[in-house]
Amino acid sequence: MRFLDRLEHVKAHPAVVKIRTRNGYCSGVLVDSSLEPRTQHRAELVLTCAHFFRDGLEESDQYKVSGGFSRRIKAVRTIDGTDMALCALDSPAPARDVPGIAAQTPSFRDPISTWGFGGKARRAQLRQGLFLMPFFRVWSVDFRTTVSPAGMVFNTLPAVKGDSGGPAFLNDEVVGTQALILNPLGKNLRIATLALVAPHRRALIAAAADLKRR
Repeated sequence: MRFLDRLEHVKAHPAVVKIRTRNGYCSGVLVDSSLEPRTQHRAELVLTCAHFFRDGLEESDQYKVSGGFSRRIKAVRTIDGTDMALCALDSPAPARDVPGIAAQTPSFRDPISTWGFGGKARRAQLRQGLFLMPFFRVWSVDFRTTVSPAGMVFNTLPAVKGDSGGPAFLNDEVVGTQALILNPLGKNLRIATLALVAPHRRALIAAAADLKRR
């Protein structure tokens, strides 16, 4: 049984986490600094969305990470030009199987599995869909969030607020993080925008190295 098939059966993902403050929360995934998959690894980094840290780490607030454990974020590095960030934990997470980061962008109709805590879920929820197409650049309605390159996904169960930063998988690899949803006039059309990771691997590795020095 494949890794994601097992996860679908138990409806939980060991590497998906929630990042929360007094004012809100987002989702994320534990990763290794090499961006390669690791078995029973005590990860120190979380990949998530950048827009949650638009104003940086507020000293007056506490950024807590949970997912069967509790940690705090001590530093963040956002990736230029897209809605993606790496966070350093104040101490390593418990040993978990952590996924690798894809080196290629999905193709049309590739099956995508996105995990997140959207809708105030207590456990990470699975949202399955199909990859539609990549876009060079996409903006949020208020133009405060830029995603480049972006990937459009049609989900059977729509992504919702709180899923932002959650990992999108193809063949057990993270191909993107949840960034935006298409909801004109408040109607969720089940089309989600991913921040694709493959073009930013070098930047992610550099950010991971910088965080390890702190």
